[in-house]
Amino acid sequence: MKLMVLDGNSIVNRAFYGVRMLNAPDGTPTNGVYGFLNIFNKLMGEEAPDAVCVTFDLPAPTFRHQQFDGYKAQRKGMPDELAAQMPVLKETLDAMNVRRYELAGWEADDLIGTIASICGRDGWDCVIVTGDKDSFQLIDGHTSVKHVKSRMGKTETKLYDTETFYEEYGFEPKKIIDLKALMGDASDNIPGVPGVGEKTAMDLVRRFGTLQDIYRDLDSLDIKPAVKNKLEAGRESAEMSYELATIHTDAPVEFTPEEARVEPVDNDRLWEVFERLGFRRLTETFGLTPPEGGACEEQQTIEFTGTCESLEIAGETELQTMEDELDGRQAAVAFSEDMGIAVAQEENGTRAYILRESSPLYRRGMEFLCSDRVKKTGHNIKDIMGKLLERGFNTEGWCFDTALAAYLIDPTASGYDMDRLTRQYCGFTIMEDGDSEQLSLLQEDTREIARLMSSGAAALALRERLEPELEALGLTGVLTDIELPLCPVLAKMERAGFLVDREALENFGKLLSEEIGRLEEAIYTLAGEEFNINSPKQLGEILFTKLMLPAPKKTKTGYSTNADVLEKLKPKHPIVGLVLEYRELAKLKSTYADGLTRVIAPDGRIHTNFQMTVTATGRLSSTEPNLQNIPIRRALGGEIRKMFVAPEGYALVDADYSQIELRILAHISGDETMKRAFIDGQDIHRITAAQVLGIPPEEVTPEQRSHAKAVNFGIVYGISAFSLSEDIGVPVSVARDYINTYLARYHGVRDYMERVVEEAKEKGYVSTIYGRRRPMPELRAANRNVRAFGERVARNMPIQGTAADIMKIAMIRVQRALEKSGLDARLLLQVHDELIAECHQDVAEQVRDILKREMEGAAELTIPLTVDAHIGHNWFEAK
Repeated sequence: MKLMVLDGNSIVNRAFYGVRMLNAPDGTPTNGVYGFLNIFNKLMGEEAPDAVCVTFDLPAPTFRHQQFDGYKAQRKGMPDELAAQMPVLKETLDAMNVRRYELAGWEADDLIGTIASICGRDGWDCVIVTGDKDSFQLIDGHTSVKHVKSRMGKTETKLYDTETFYEEYGFEPKKIIDLKALMGDASDNIPGVPGVGEKTAMDLVRRFGTLQDIYRDLDSLDIKPAVKNKLEAGRESAEMSYELATIHTDAPVEFTPEEARVEPVDNDRLWEVFERLGFRRLTETFGLTPPEGGACEEQQTIEFTGTCESLEIAGETELQTMEDELDGRQAAVAFSEDMGIAVAQEENGTRAYILRESSPLYRRGMEFLCSDRVKKTGHNIKDIMGKLLERGFNTEGWCFDTALAAYLIDPTASGYDMDRLTRQYCGFTIMEDGDSEQLSLLQEDTREIARLMSSGAAALALRERLEPELEALGLTGVLTDIELPLCPVLAKMERAGFLVDREALENFGKLLSEEIGRLEEAIYTLAGEEFNINSPKQLGEILFTKLMLPAPKKTKTGYSTNADVLEKLKPKHPIVGLVLEYRELAKLKSTYADGLTRVIAPDGRIHTNFQMTVTATGRLSSTEPNLQNIPIRRALGGEIRKMFVAPEGYALVDADYSQIELRILAHISGDETMKRAFIDGQDIHRITAAQVLGIPPEEVTPEQRSHAKAVNFGIVYGISAFSLSEDIGVPVSVARDYINTYLARYHGVRDYMERVVEEAKEKGYVSTIYGRRRPMPELRAANRNVRAFGERVARNMPIQGTAADIMKIAMIRVQRALEKSGLDARLLLQVHDELIAECHQDVAEQVRDILKREMEGAAELTIPLTVDAHIGHNWFEAK
């Protein structure tokens, strides 16, 4: 039998700092609880214990504080955001029927030690889960320790038993007490022996045994005189430290392994906790269902109390009835490969109409459903539109998207799948395939029908709850004027795809392979041996051990060889520049030359997928593949763009907003100096350099203009003096003076930066000029770094989000103008501030003018928007 005991404070502390700030709908911070539960579930799956419990420290002093006034004296108090989560975590564990133990005057470690001791006495194995190493002293034949640590943002665990511990430390687990007695423990403020560090302490314990052994034979030990002197002087401190480091196994806690046996969770109680905290994914993970008799009982399943007409069977009369009854009405419409279903809410329940592709009436019925005569609600309607376009149907009449509405209400949520939203807003779950009672109402034993009908009814229920909330938050216009009209534009762009010269792309890949091979040989020659260039550890050994280049601080995993480190080392040795070039070419080959070749569709085009609900600012993202991250400023990125081409007889038009975010900053801040520069058509970067340096614009050098450009764009993103110093290669003090002088000259920008943060703190959110919101719980954090991040977001989101809104409006305008013109032209791709269209070469100039006109007219700001537009046979030429 096996019991798993968790060090509650240790695990939740690591979870708190390892998970980004999360908040419940009522504002309660929840990231520590959320991270703890994910770790808990992972551990339960790995260990499959028969019993489980959690121990906690209490804020009251323990007997160790009485022994030593300085014990843990240097520790900062628990952050307010974490302290607020401790009662929530304990309430959650209670609802999970997980026993927890805490005892005034005793630490969680002592409770763990006592629990492990009782387990051993009763013949149980015990696994201790903790992020601290104090519990290593408890390892024996019955007890092991699963050590939890965070690395690169991920939680990792390692199980220590007596053998594993000895392999790593070279002595028995119990002697961890002797080790800490000698070296001390800064985290607990255990003093140890002054002047004796970990390396010396490890050597002493390995060679001579326990603290008692060391002091007993101190005069005869083979150690340096200086170490002996330190041991003699620090004996009293060492002995006290030994006492402080020893975990007691006789705490007066009432415990038996049997009482901690794993039990099923309290479904109703845990459901209510998770609903309050907004843990929808965990609700699914735990397999929870809504409590019977709850507030949403009448909506816990989707009921079809109306009739279901199958037009495949019913015929012309029923189709006419459907058209008559749905004409001009609100309905939810769902589609699959061979079926369409319309769901309308009526007084006596839900009425559903089923259209099967095998029916001769399918085409007529679908054309009606896809027309403007039916006011449709759906979930992720951009994807639905794409499927309809593939089948030759229209995309009119869509007036609500439940995924987009939920995204606008909460743009930082982790997802917007329908089941999650129905749980959150409606309290029901979508009908499962095995729901036989529901299936019996459908007149056909068809799971697909059940799924589509459930989705339709759920969409109607969600709309009923989301629409008022959108209205209350002032977001209705963002949905109806920006997001919904953009859906058909994106669906058509995805369907169009971007033509790629496969042969040229493959040849480019071969050239990269040859160049990568040449670089490998050159690197091996300079290194004097072959090694894995992609291995940071092996590369670090070559650079810092063999070639003896100035080494960064060594971590537990070895020397860092990231790009920042290597860039600083470039002047020191020619091998460094070759390694950087090798990395760039290897990434180009794997990500672009090889990666793009693999996703070319049978029509010779790459069809990316535009994601509308990913970024908190409203920007679109591109996936499968991502065409928005092809390098812009490097020559090889240009080579990739040459592979994206227009068909024979066609051309590409590329239109790009000029400095749109700086123009928005000038508009929002009202800074007169910046506005005047844009209104007069001046070079904003040259003007900035002149303003900051106090010299005439004509005397600004190219380097000074480059520095000013870095500051201009950095200000938008809340750049720090340190980051600016890295970007322009000056000391931090110089960069700080540059930023301060900039803000003094552009005092409107300075005032905006201060004002927007204060308003965000007061309102709890920031917004674009169109009303798109981003909640700002980070500004309430006790952690200074989290607050600083929140301030940067508060300054940047209104600018970047407004730019995203303007681009979306521009895309809608361009699409409508192209369709109205009747020209042989279509949009292909959007990359941040850039639009690319494909058109017949005879109308390329007209299309260029349309893009420029519609993009520049997308917003009425106090300064003009300008667009640079060019024509070319490939993306590189048009850019």
